[in-house]
Amino acid sequence: MAIIDNNSIMKGAQGTFGREVVFRQRNGKTVMCKLPKPYPPKTATQVANQERFAKANAFAKEAIADPVRKAQYQKRAQNGQSAYNVAFSDAFHGAEITGVNVSDKAVTVKMKNDHSVKEVLVDGEPAVFNKKKEVWEYPVKKKARRVEAYDLMGNVYTKDLT
Repeated sequence: MAIIDNNSIMKGAQGTFGREVVFRQRNGKTVMCKLPKPYPPKTATQVANQERFAKANAFAKEAIADPVRKAQYQKRAQNGQSAYNVAFSDAFHGAEITGVNVSDKAVTVKMKNDHSVKEVLVDGEPAVFNKKKEVWEYPVKKKARRVEAYDLMGNVYTKDLT
């Protein structure tokens, strides 16, 4: 990349010259560089990640627009974090069922990102969040077959217990 100084002919030049070089303006100076190469097409994984990022961004903007939800996210923010950062992280990483323990008395569901979980259902019936143990609990009435968790973004996470 060449920087052009004190040249009255090239001052302010911009654009492509001969399909080989490009003149640009950077910080008030004329810069000459090679013609940029086009990016290769995006993979399916990249497109999916961009969509996930866009959804998380929209969720975070919506969350901080509501003063009550913004206060909740601000309360969880660490040093240097904003309510937007926390809301975005919740939406982008989402919840995940990390473990299910089935005993004679209860089904215990451990979740990653508990704070973004709206509800947990065991065979279609709601489980209750135990703040002390930080798990979702459901008293066994019959043999449990399926656990579903719903997060604030509307994603559904399922685990079959067969």
